Amino acid sequence: MPLTGWQRLKRTLGISLKLRDPPNVPPYGWSYFDHLVAVFLTLNAADPRAEAVIKKASDNPDALTWGDIFLFENVIFSLQPPEVIERNAWVIRERFRETAGATMYDKYAESSPPKDFDTPAKLELLKADLRRVLDILHWHYALIPIREHIRKSLTIYCIWMVLIYTVGLLIALHIFRPLHWDFLAMLLCVLYFGIIGGFVSSQRRMQAIPVDIDPLISIFGLDSAGYFLWLSPLLGAIFAAVLTLMFIAGILKGTIFPEFLPPFGPGVKVRFFDFIWHTTPGTSEDYAKLFVWAFLAGFAERLVPDSLDRLTAKLAASKQSNGAPPPASTAPVPPGPAPGGPNPPKPPVTPTTISDALRTGIEPSESRPDEGAETN
Repeated sequence: MPLTGWQRLKRTLGISLKLRDPPNVPPYGWSYFDHLVAVFLTLNAADPRAEAVIKKASDNPDALTWGDIFLFENVIFSLQPPEVIERNAWVIRERFRETAGATMYDKYAESSPPKDFDTPAKLELLKADLRRVLDILHWHYALIPIREHIRKSLTIYCIWMVLIYTVGLLIALHIFRPLHWDFLAMLLCVLYFGIIGGFVSSQRRMQAIPVDIDPLISIFGLDSAGYFLWLSPLLGAIFAAVLTLMFIAGILKGTIFPEFLPPFGPGVKVRFFDFIWHTTPGTSEDYAKLFVWAFLAGFAERLVPDSLDRLTAKLAASKQSNGAPPPASTAPVPPGPAPGGPNPPKPPVTPTTISDALRTGIEPSESRPDEGAETN
């Protein structure tokens, strides 16, 4: 039912100025309702319920709901002759399959829905089945826009927060550069990439919410996803900072990990503030590795906790052994280079090397590239 120009203007201004809530039925819902009105008129039949819905849409368009549209379509369905119902059955079921998803439709198909209508009893059974399908269809029509609106709002929130953090980082780096606060600038970048990794992780978690289930359940999932939009970035920043300390302490070493330069050379004792102001990665490659690992610490939220758990387990096992030396390895060790000869090439970084480093936090062995690492 088309709206007048004044009604459109009043509704648009009211929503834009937040003087009223948005209408219950979106614009595409009105197109669907107009189609149903045309179908009702072609039946050349009268029904007080259908006429009441049409009058409501004409007198007060913003009061029309998906429930009214479902009632209207249900009335139209009940007025259709049997042969039309039989021909529309596959169309209604196909709409149901596309809207509800394969999982729910497969369950529906397993229930052996009725197909015949050669007797009055079978016709009533077919009508009952299709009415229920229409009921589920309109349930999805009403809730899917709400679900997608929540998803869109959460995505826009993430974009704004990323922009705010990025602008804040650029301003801070502009202030730190003339002051030569290299460590604080590095730490701020580490926290930034950990936060960004947390935002990306929360977005992936939000997109992983299934859509082929009851839309009300997915709305519950998205509603709780807002909780992770601040928790995941917070944990990402904390994990990125802890991972940086593990790199500085030498707990994680290897070609895929960043290497930090001691403030005054190796083995020289430093005071706390010398450590704070002068501990930085050695090369530009080390900076890049550090920021990549900071992002991964926020993105893969179990990366740092799992590494700490395995480190704690190793310390506990070492304490229980009371200092007993570990048994000698029986694996064959390839011969090393001859004295004065060239050093053997470094083992390539493979998915196995990265996986072992993530699990154990130990350095890849140069003499045994098939092994993950060796204990520091």
